[in-house]
Order: sequence, then C-alpha cells, then structure tokens
Amino acid sequence: MSLQVDPEKAEDPGGMRWRALDPQIAAAGIASAESRLRRTMAELSGSRQNLDELSRVYSVLSSTANRGRDAVEVFDSPAETALLFEEAASRCRTEVVNAQPGEGRPADETQRAAVRDTELLGRGVRIRALYQESSLHHPPTRSHIGRITAAGAEVRTSAELFGRLVVFDCSVAFVPHHRVTGGAAVVRDRSVVALLCEAFDHAWGRADCAEAGRAEPVELSDLHRTVLRLLSEGARDETIARRLGVSLRTCRKYVAEIFEAIGAESRFQAGYLATHRGLLK
Repeated sequence: MSLQVDPEKAEDPGGMRWRALDPQIAAAGIASAESRLRRTMAELSGSRQNLDELSRVYSVLSSTANRGRDAVEVFDSPAETALLFEEAASRCRTEVVNAQPGEGRPADETQRAAVRDTELLGRGVRIRALYQESSLHHPPTRSHIGRITAAGAEVRTSAELFGRLVVFDCSVAFVPHHRVTGGAAVVRDRSVVALLCEAFDHAWGRADCAEAGRAEPVELSDLHRTVLRLLSEGARDETIARRLGVSLRTCRKYVAEIFEAIGAESRFQAGYLATHRGLLK
C-alpha cells in the first residue's frame, strides 16, 4: 500500500498526517522519476564518451608537443650546456655512464669533473667511465682516473670508442654538438637513450679495466721499442735476434718483457696496443 501526506491535516499536530494513495498514481510517479533518471544517465553517459574522446585527443597532442620540445634539444651555448649538465648531475640518483674518447681533456675540465664525480659517488651514484687508452699518457686525465677510482668509480679503457657520451639515470643523454665546441644535443627520448646505453654497455663489455698499474704510461727502452716495432711489422723471433745481433733466447726474453710491460698476450695484440698507444713514435 502507498501512503501520501494528507494536505488537509498536515498542519494539525493531533490529526492524521498520512492517507492511502491510489497505487496507479504512485506507479505513475515512480515511472516519471525513472524517466528523469534515465535521461540523466543518458546525459552522463554522453558526457563521459565526450570526455574519453577529448582525453585521447589531448594525449596525442600532448605527446606530440613533448616530443617536439623535449625529445632532442640542441644548445649552441657552452654556458647553457654546462648549466643543463650540472642540473642533470644534481638530479641523478642511480648511475652515470660516461664515454670520453680522445687523448685527454684540459686540466681545468678534469678538475671540475673530479669534484662532480666525487660528489656523485658520495651520494651513492654508480659511475662507469670509458676512456681511450691513449688518454692514459695525458697526466691530467691519468690523475683524474686515479682520483675517481679511489672514490669508487669503475673505469675501463679501450683502444677505440664510438664517441663522447654522458647519460644520467638512463633518462637524459648528452652528446657533443655537431658543429659548436662546448655545445651539446640533450636527448630525453626513452628509445634513443636506451639505444645509447646499449651502445655504451657493448663497448664496456669489450674494454679493459684501468688498473692503477696500467694507468701509468709504459716506459720502454730504445731496445725494447726496436723489438716492438719489429714485432708490429710481423718479424719472427729469429729475424729480430739476427737484426739485433743477440741470441734467440735473449730475443725471446725481450719479447716477454714487452708483453708484460704493455699487458699483451700475443704478438698480434702487442702490435695492436703499440700502435694505438703511440709506443712506436
């Protein structure tokens, strides 16, 4: 049974406030309410669909805008590049990978880099650095390597490197400007940065550990350099012994001393290392 407030007795405190209502009238009221609710639900559903469509459009436009602005930024100004580099270093939390080809950087650059790297290592950031073997003959670079390895950095050397690269947290990479010295391209696109990290890891896996003893330049006598030059030319021990006027046993002793001094394990490797370290100059 449906009830309705009796309008005639609604104001009488002692009177009957409710009266029986015709079920058909009550059903009609419910139907009307249901109709209004369905219209409201339909409107909400339409609004939701519109918002979903707008959300997809916004996502595409936002992604495109970000790619155009942030994926790769090229800076001609060395000052701007330095500021961005320091900012990225300050935000770094996990790892820095660093490839430094060439024979070495100026002393003031290596000093600033040593201070920055030491601070990063003190915060628990892992540093992996690749240097070209020829840079071990550069005193400022050799000193820098010794300082950061003592602080906990991992350093390896390679005869050849693919290019200069610094990546912070595998999220932002710095590569040299193609024309302006001191400028840089700052890469934030995740796919490109991941590829650069893979290239670094590949070179890292093939590089040699820069041990303290190997970081010092190799000192060879003129006699040893002559033997090394003949080795690099492919001369056999017998030929070298005859050219030097020594016994075959003495010649092989010289070869063994050279292998130990430059860290070579074969004649081919000795010639290769000699060429790339500039030991034959």
